[in-house]
Amino acid sequence: MGVAVMGVGMCGAFPASDGLSYRELIARAAQMAYRDAGIVPSQLDGAVSVEEDFVSGYSIADEYVPDQLGVPRKPVYTICGDFLHGFGSAVMQIETGRFELVVVEAYSKASNVLHKDELLHFAFDPITERLGVSPHYLAALEMQHFLAGSGFDLDDVAEVARRNREIALDNPLAPYGARTTIEDILESRPVALPLTEPMIARHADAAVVVVLGTDEAARRLARKPVFVAGTGWGSASSIVARRDLGTSEGTEVAAGLALAEAGVEDAAAECDVFYVSDLYAHRQLLHMDALGLGDAELPALNPDGGCLGMGDLFEANGGARLYDAVLQLRGEAGAHQIEDAGVALVHGWRGLPTDSAAVAVLERERRKA
Repeated sequence: MGVAVMGVGMCGAFPASDGLSYRELIARAAQMAYRDAGIVPSQLDGAVSVEEDFVSGYSIADEYVPDQLGVPRKPVYTICGDFLHGFGSAVMQIETGRFELVVVEAYSKASNVLHKDELLHFAFDPITERLGVSPHYLAALEMQHFLAGSGFDLDDVAEVARRNREIALDNPLAPYGARTTIEDILESRPVALPLTEPMIARHADAAVVVVLGTDEAARRLARKPVFVAGTGWGSASSIVARRDLGTSEGTEVAAGLALAEAGVEDAAAECDVFYVSDLYAHRQLLHMDALGLGDAELPALNPDGGCLGMGDLFEANGGARLYDAVLQLRGEAGAHQIEDAGVALVHGWRGLPTDSAAVAVLERERRKA
């Protein structure tokens, strides 16, 4: 059974959203997605909520989701991961044949969190990893391992941060678009050497909602559906000391599954637009390597500005990339539109200290039955 993206909605991203609660962010994004999908919420069969209680600030936060999504007394399945993990789960629920329409939501209200790095600190093992240093130290270690074993150097890492923020100037939803130089990035405030502040995505507020349905429902109801060709996810060891810090095994596994399902043998040649997680600038390069893209020239790479341009949206990061991918395939991305985009590869990473990743391949037209 084929699955399609019927509608998308995004409220944000904002450096801060004082006038909206995070539930209002979700409700607005949902209304946009439902209008885009050509449905009303009563038609939905269920929802996937991509949330983390610890980030929300109270237990069982997903109990509030049915109100904002308009799905009271309908099943809500919660994923603690990146938006793309929830997206993959929703695809499988539809593929069971028991659901026709499923909605996926995730949000960030980072401006409500006073000490954001403390959230990251709590994700580390309290005995062996939660050291009395910046929790970004692991990213710095990863960068050093990756650079030592690859053909890249610190200038290449700084170029990712420079490029993505400059590209974001063409995206009206990206609050951190800016022009800077490689030298400014390298000479900025060190966080955990060689990692400097501009190499880390800054937090932002946003909500992303996506409506999925069967191909038949999408063609019947949706304004302009986009089709899901493949999904996959994977993780490396949860024990940092047992991982190869110079690569992303989770990304390799996720990409292998998604590309095989989509029938894509050479992603660099067969995909037209690429979204690769850049929560840290070096991670974009590391993930490209794990995706099999290596140092391929990809002009259509993170055309929305990525996380560095749009902000770190907690669980919603992959959702923001997916949102833009749908616009690209529809030809509706405005100033940052990629000409003749027909196939998009979207990658999401859960963030440190995990190596949990997910990949989705979307296409403008269904290439195979």
